[in-house]
Amino acid sequence: MAAVAQGLRTALEALAAEAAGRGGEMAISLRHLERDEAYDHLAQEPFVAASTIKVPVLVALYAAAAEGRLRLDQEVALRAEDQVGGSGVLQVLSPGVRLPLRDLAELMIVVSDNTATNLLLERIGIDAVNACMAALGLETTRVLRALQVVPVGAKGSNTVTAGELSELLARLAQGRAVSWDACRRMVATLRRQQLREGLPGLLPPARGAAVGSLPAWELAHKTGSLSDHEHDVGLLYLPSQTIALSVLTRRCGPGRAARSLIARAGRAVFDAYVGAP
Repeated sequence: MAAVAQGLRTALEALAAEAAGRGGEMAISLRHLERDEAYDHLAQEPFVAASTIKVPVLVALYAAAAEGRLRLDQEVALRAEDQVGGSGVLQVLSPGVRLPLRDLAELMIVVSDNTATNLLLERIGIDAVNACMAALGLETTRVLRALQVVPVGAKGSNTVTAGELSELLARLAQGRAVSWDACRRMVATLRRQQLREGLPGLLPPARGAAVGSLPAWELAHKTGSLSDHEHDVGLLYLPSQTIALSVLTRRCGPGRAARSLIARAGRAVFDAYVGAP
């Protein structure tokens, strides 16, 4: 792959240096799929996954459905013991509610529901998620346990790297994970993400005032937030361009300060490519 333009490289390096100046780290991995350009900084460094691990779970769900091990319309009943804290809405619903796996996947991504994630992990199997990632060539991205649950004697955390998440996202964009139709459906779910302070936080309005105008950009992405970690990873769609971009941070200040770094990375990438052929 070719290197990105020097202006973009300088902008991203400056953000990484700012993170280091705060005593933290910022991993960045960019893949421009049409121009075959790349930029990596700490891209192979393992990070605590937080909710970005939900992208591998989504892919493993569709892989299990494609293999006939489960059905997306298969319903699951919510039990009181399934409800965990953190983000999401299932934790406050009445036990007994039944939802198909497809809807649990929507909740897992769109509102980052931890209870929905754990229900999916129980059906898919943690080992199956990790085997799916290994089959796709991801060597470090792994699920070790359910979310908001720390078993006695548990060691380690769910782990990702910026480079592997960008590779996984690129596969989704190109229809190279599970099947073309499955990838299309997964990207559509990621487009419905409602947490917007990260990569899209400083982007201009996506649509003009004219009715029916085409969007200037679209983003299919997944955020992650845990303790001193803030992440956002996604596919930035510009006219005739697709960019897989993963930004992971740790120890970069309070949540909003770290998310501001991520938003500035998103804007730097947008400014570098908007209007480019």
